[in-house]
Amino acid sequence: MKRILIGVALLSILLGASCGTAETQEPTPDVNAVKTEAVKTAMAEMTVQAALSPSKTAPPLTLTPLPTATLNTDAAQPPAGGSAPSTPSTGGGSSGTPIPTWTPDPYACEYVTEEPLDGPQMTGWNYDKTWTFRNVGTNTWTVADYYIKWSGGDDISPQHIYKIPHDVAPYETVVFTVDIVVPTTPVTEGVAYVTEWQLISDNGEVTCSFFHAITRTYLPDTKTPTPKP
Repeated sequence: MKRILIGVALLSILLGASCGTAETQEPTPDVNAVKTEAVKTAMAEMTVQAALSPSKTAPPLTLTPLPTATLNTDAAQPPAGGSAPSTPSTGGGSSGTPIPTWTPDPYACEYVTEEPLDGPQMTGWNYDKTWTFRNVGTNTWTVADYYIKWSGGDDISPQHIYKIPHDVAPYETVVFTVDIVVPTTPVTEGVAYVTEWQLISDNGEVTCSFFHAITRTYLPDTKTPTPKP
């Protein structure tokens, strides 16, 4: 019994100490609740300050409506398939810039060759100068209507007009021959002589223009030079 009474006494003492401690200990505050209350208080103060001192605010933006497209019902509309109507073509079924056509020249010639070539010649020499041409025009060069005529430059031929040897149809060739007599005075500087000729018709149409140049002349080695073939 003594042990039981001692135990009960001790238990009473412990219970009394525990109750005293519980009565004196303060409750722990809720941190989240404190934060929420602080935010509410700050927002309330900001609302009051804004009401007491209002500030100028920019007016709201005004949206300008875009123009509305209007369908022109008077204009021609494409068919239901989506392709535009075709425009009828003129001028033989083609359109665009016309291509120029080539017109043949009735009076035209083409140089082929010549003999001798332009160069130095011996003084006093008499030789035949020849040119070969092709008729590239549409008209025939006839003996009755065409001839060779001296047209200018140095006069170093005994005659100024020569007949052509035969009729020359288009795309045929012919050899024109002119007699050249080299003057006896030597010329050693520059171009000594240039003689100019033309193929011309009776109606004054010039078909070919050509020339022969002697670059310089020199004395013969003998008194009676042999003509150049």
